[in-house]
Amino acid sequence: MASKYIPRILLCGNVKKFLDETRGRDVDIVAKISFNGAAERGEFVVPGNASVADNYTLNDGDFKIFINGAEISVGNLRGLLNGSADYIVFTSRDEFLLRFRELYALKLIDRVVNVSTLMIYAEKNFFSLNNAVQIFNLILSLNLPRTLDVDGYFAANDYQMFPDMNSRLEGVVENVPFPAIENFYSKIYRTLDDCKFRFFDALLLTAERSPADFIDTVIQLDDLSEKILTFVRHGSALKNFLTVHADAFEKISAFPAVNGNVVLLKKFVRADFAAYIVTHKDAKLSTLPADYRIIHAGHAQATETFGDVIDDIGDNISRLNLYLNEITALYWLWKHTRHDFIGFVHYRRFFTTSSDTTFDVEKILSGDEAREILRDYDIIVNECKFGYIPLRDWKAMLSTRALAEHVIATVRKFIAERQPNYLDAYDRINDGFGTFCYEIFITRRKIFNAYCKWLFSFIIDATEEILATTDIASSDDPRIYRAVSFLAEHLLGVWLIKNRLRIKTLPIMFRHDV
Repeated sequence: MASKYIPRILLCGNVKKFLDETRGRDVDIVAKISFNGAAERGEFVVPGNASVADNYTLNDGDFKIFINGAEISVGNLRGLLNGSADYIVFTSRDEFLLRFRELYALKLIDRVVNVSTLMIYAEKNFFSLNNAVQIFNLILSLNLPRTLDVDGYFAANDYQMFPDMNSRLEGVVENVPFPAIENFYSKIYRTLDDCKFRFFDALLLTAERSPADFIDTVIQLDDLSEKILTFVRHGSALKNFLTVHADAFEKISAFPAVNGNVVLLKKFVRADFAAYIVTHKDAKLSTLPADYRIIHAGHAQATETFGDVIDDIGDNISRLNLYLNEITALYWLWKHTRHDFIGFVHYRRFFTTSSDTTFDVEKILSGDEAREILRDYDIIVNECKFGYIPLRDWKAMLSTRALAEHVIATVRKFIAERQPNYLDAYDRINDGFGTFCYEIFITRRKIFNAYCKWLFSFIIDATEEILATTDIASSDDPRIYRAVSFLAEHLLGVWLIKNRLRIKTLPIMFRHDV
């Protein structure tokens, strides 16, 4: 959350007129400023004429500057503008235009605004067109094309006038000021919550924040990026904070800007990766790929133990494995692990980037490959499967029509109670032809937790009700007792089509030897 930005100004003009025009806005008037130059000598200046300004030079004594009536040097004025003041504000547009040539020659023009500019453009942060251009160019030169403009900085700086920049920047803009700004951003979110599952090259934070608010914001957005790009104003509390607490970040890079620095902060990042191979039988591999571990699902009913971890220690639903299959292992991993990146695959199904899907341990997707993919995508799943009949009919073929419809209806009832916003997606998957099969995926922890929280808000209770209202618990026919799992493995597809995730599909290799 941004703190309120209070501009610090050197006021040129009438104080009462200024206060009337700013309509009670908080502004810190550091001092009164006045000038004596070309206008006083009766010289006519063509405002905005670049050739006139570029060819104009100031001689000693041509232009005098006064702060609260006392004459100061240009150097002292620059010191004020890089310390205790942000702008020179003119209450008279005409006087500003008359001063244009001198201020341009002194390279002060980027620190001078009139009252209307102050009110329109300096609401959240220090305003400088040069800074806006520099920040945009820095994003490109630092190779951070997919940056999230958290504060809608470019939307407020007239970048709708650059419709063909081919920008990959994405922005959070609650109220788009002009539809043309949609040509600048590759994607616009109305709220931060809309991009909660994304990952960006950097986050652009430009609104004025106190140190406490800045850190709170960084923590709030922690999972969205490893880097923060921000403007740090001269003399601000944030500048002092970052100077004292530089060791809170892995690296800080500062780039000079008008009235401050554009600062790139690289956070200390953990990138712990683990992929869990779910099994209920001895499915040892000749060599286990690095970062891969085996989890024994349904261990509560097992007579032997396979793998590295089991799913019936601590908070668990291992007893339901016969009916939910690999989902009992998923529940255990949700409750008992904290990996930054987590994968969930099967003892017979593994992701690969190879076009040859003949099983080979050497071709299993590695942790490094997965992390690299997840810089551009939010989740890795297997390639979508399309059938010739709707999914609910496939379920009927796998068990019976009556049982399949009962399972679908019972799960739907619980979704309606616990996750009503997902009913349309649930119905679409069941009545549709395409789905993501097998409940296997690799993603970042935030997304993993969000999916599990959603799934287990209803699937356990729905399964208990199905067990209580059918005789599947007494059946030894896998077509019957696995009826819930036949449906449950497609719930990932329900969640995916309802959320704004960048989905990467990869082929899977199938082991035929187990």
